[in-house]
Amino acid sequence: MVSLDIAGMSTRDVNIKLRELIQEDDEIVVENPHSSHNFATALKGQGRIIVKGSTGFYTGGFLQGPTIIVEGNTGLYTGDNMGAGEIIVEMNTGSNCAPSMVGGTVVVKGHSGSRAGWGMKGGNLIVCGNVGMWTGKMTLDGRIIVLGEVGEGIGESMYNGIIHVLDPAVEDKLGGNVKVVPIDDKEKKEVEFLFKKYDIQQGVDDFRSIVPKVYGRHEYLLFKPTHKQTGKK
Repeated sequence: MVSLDIAGMSTRDVNIKLRELIQEDDEIVVENPHSSHNFATALKGQGRIIVKGSTGFYTGGFLQGPTIIVEGNTGLYTGDNMGAGEIIVEMNTGSNCAPSMVGGTVVVKGHSGSRAGWGMKGGNLIVCGNVGMWTGKMTLDGRIIVLGEVGEGIGESMYNGIIHVLDPAVEDKLGGNVKVVPIDDKEKKEVEFLFKKYDIQQGVDDFRSIVPKVYGRHEYLLFKPTHKQTGKK
């Protein structure tokens, strides 16, 4: 284990140092993060980074492999476009958590803001608390699990993927092109596996699933104007 105090360091220097250390040590403990933005961006490799405090916007963006554990909060766009690895936030995240996520897992032990999982393309997003409006909007694939209450417009314009919820009032908050269906046995096993892995104490029988009414590419009627030719030939 190695300790890294990033007080006073620039974002660029922090990320350069993290890329060096992750190749040399299995565990990095980061002190004095002071809500730094763009923390651990495009980080590759294995190992764990334990953050003693909170981080700012774009934490773990484009992550490719390591595990990041933030013992405080994170700002907007946590896990933006991440492809592999894990981000575990012990408290809360801002809006747009895990947008355009391709793979890996993001676990939020507290609450998350609006637009969580916007445009997800794969991976898992687990929020143990509440989420804001438009969670799962325009998702293409992947899995979102919300243990708390959901905001308005959940699942709006989903193309694919699945959202598991416990909120008993979810029918009144659905976005367009989605419906609520019972969780099936295969999905229960998959959710149980994730809960066991991340030590989430919650049964799965009461979950329901939000899925698209229409899968894949949507059809739109486009207006094609006709132009009247003017002038002399």
